[in-house]
Amino acid sequence: MITPSTFRARAARVALVALLFGAAPLRAQDASPFDAIADDATKAALRSIIADAAARGLPTGALVTKVREGIAKHAAPERIRSATALLADRLAVANTAIAPTRSSDELTAAADALQVGIPASTLRDMRQLWPQRPLTVPLGVLSELVASGVSKPIATRRVRDLLMKGANTTQFALLGTSVQSDIAAGLAPDASMELRSKGVLSLIEQRSTGAGVTSEGSPTRPPGKR
Repeated sequence: MITPSTFRARAARVALVALLFGAAPLRAQDASPFDAIADDATKAALRSIIADAAARGLPTGALVTKVREGIAKHAAPERIRSATALLADRLAVANTAIAPTRSSDELTAAADALQVGIPASTLRDMRQLWPQRPLTVPLGVLSELVASGVSKPIATRRVRDLLMKGANTTQFALLGTSVQSDIAAGLAPDASMELRSKGVLSLIEQRSTGAGVTSEGSPTRPPGKR
């Protein structure tokens, strides 16, 4: 289920760079993620990738997590190195596209969007539409929906519409949950995205004109309108 906390959860990831570079003595349970990699060349390459990212001000926690994921999946050392390097590249592109970024979560969400094929130009457009608000949730929902089968043009257009109309993060999260539920029930992804996004836009318009929604979910009219 997509919720705002889903996309804020990355904030709980601990930055392990100090451990990676031996800045402090390690307890047994704090062993570097590199210890599980037998190939010394890969270890050196990973240290270099993370050091370079840190020097550029990129969030290194996401890179450490990528290394840990590769180890957990028993991926070959070269695949772990390649995946980590690609993520570092996406973070660098995302950092430029959504500048100024407000958190490592927002930047990681932008990198995830790039991974599913959302172009950097779309990220720049989203930042222009929301210059003062974090894009973590909208970007996360966009990525999840594209990964679930919604076509990129439709997903991008509808998310852009919602950004322009002032949808809040809760509405974005509920949109993602609703579309994924529809897809699981057999509805075509694009059809669900169109239907659900129009529903959110309708709610926004009702509130802007003073209309409300009954407890049963049907719209009400503002006083004096029939």
